[in-house]
Amino acid sequence: MAGAGASPYELASDAASRLGIAVGAEELATLASDLDLGDGEMAAVAATFSYLAEKRRLASIETLLRLSRLPRREPKTFEGFDFSRIQGRDAAALGKLPSLADLVGPGGIGKTHLAQAYGRECCMRGLKTYYIKATELRDRFQKAVQRGNTSRVVSSLVKPSCLIVDEVGRCVYDRPCTDLFFDVVDRRY
Repeated sequence: MAGAGASPYELASDAASRLGIAVGAEELATLASDLDLGDGEMAAVAATFSYLAEKRRLASIETLLRLSRLPRREPKTFEGFDFSRIQGRDAAALGKLPSLADLVGPGGIGKTHLAQAYGRECCMRGLKTYYIKATELRDRFQKAVQRGNTSRVVSSLVKPSCLIVDEVGRCVYDRPCTDLFFDVVDRRY
């Protein structure tokens, strides 16, 4: 990424690359010379490319959040969680969650909030995320067994970069659903 002291051509080249356009600073300088464009006009081109790149990035995040099934009306974030209420040996591990570490812990500490915040952070970083409660997953597996389309359901759960299965400890799976769950885990591993 071009720094603060970069030329307008370098800034425009950097912004263009974020849009997927491969154009070097030298090429832009030649084009500017051919078109008799000054530094001011190239700065405007760089600003336009930057604006469009950011607009694309935000649209991508919005799509990822929509597809993730995370709550959107009142999104859970790490900033909205009171880490001071966590005591004991789990406190340090939970404090590291914003860096996208693992999330396991006893009941009543806010794992659902943190799991949703974790998923949101994954979306913000451009990772395809999918959030589902264990009971919903069990029901989906049972329907897949009845319909004979288990491989399609398992494949759909392997695709996201981040799969969050919430409230696993509160759900009982029968043998076929347990096998499918472990198939998902195995394929993701």
